[in-house]
Amino acid sequence: MKIRLAFLLLCSLFCICNSYSGETTEETVKKSGTVFVGMGFDVPPFSYHEKDQVVGFEIELAREVVKNMEKYLGRPLELKIVPVTDETRISWIQSGQINMSICHINNTRKRHAMIDFSVPYFWDGKGILYDQRKGTKDIKDFAGKTIGFKRSSSSEGEIQAYFAKMGWQKPILKQFDDHVAGIRALADGQIDGFTDDNSIIITVAMLGGYKVGAGEMLGVTATSYSAAYYGIGVQKNDSSWRDIINYSLHDFWLSGGYQKLYEKWFGPKSNTPIPLGNNHMEPFVGG
Repeated sequence: MKIRLAFLLLCSLFCICNSYSGETTEETVKKSGTVFVGMGFDVPPFSYHEKDQVVGFEIELAREVVKNMEKYLGRPLELKIVPVTDETRISWIQSGQINMSICHINNTRKRHAMIDFSVPYFWDGKGILYDQRKGTKDIKDFAGKTIGFKRSSSSEGEIQAYFAKMGWQKPILKQFDDHVAGIRALADGQIDGFTDDNSIIITVAMLGGYKVGAGEMLGVTATSYSAAYYGIGVQKNDSSWRDIINYSLHDFWLSGGYQKLYEKWFGPKSNTPIPLGNNHMEPFVGG
């Protein structure tokens, strides 16, 4: 399997548009031998730049998924990574510019109305990152406080819904273009907290030089206000393609490769230790 990074301009020239050709994604990929995968490059530990390379959990997962897909399509495949943003990671699936999106997409009902998803490949929760020098806090302590969030994050609606459900005063939300800017604003005292998936906000903060954890400068609320289930995004109603992706994910899980990859990025020796716990991919029964 060959891997090549496709730039944004190149992607526009290679627009797949299988919805217009009448072909299924499976047919298109089998004919071309190329899989266009949308990925973001600014969200550690999933996919980000490090020493002029793009690394991360999702980068390695994409390689394994495409490698396993080869046996279902009966031919070698080239993985072509297409840079996407939080806005284009869904719209480019809809338009056919990418075959799938592996870009930390939480499978929410709103998003499920636009695209379909594979089985979950990562499980997380959403908490609030805050300055522990001002005291230990939990979710309810942020009622009426100013909370930052990243543009296009599902956190915006989820945190407001949670506070309304609990009967608390809703937080004042402030949007930032990226996690780095939001966490810097938190450290400078401009906002009271910053929210997104725990794995992301902890890792971004630590890579930014901030210490996170018990007794450190920054901490994350013990209570999460929403779960996060990452799935691979695909076009609506393309079940044969979604099945191939699911089978490839399951094969990776059953081989033990997924668990080793998870241990590398989220095990106790990682920057973001998140126990896998009872989370698992439920494999299809063979036969």
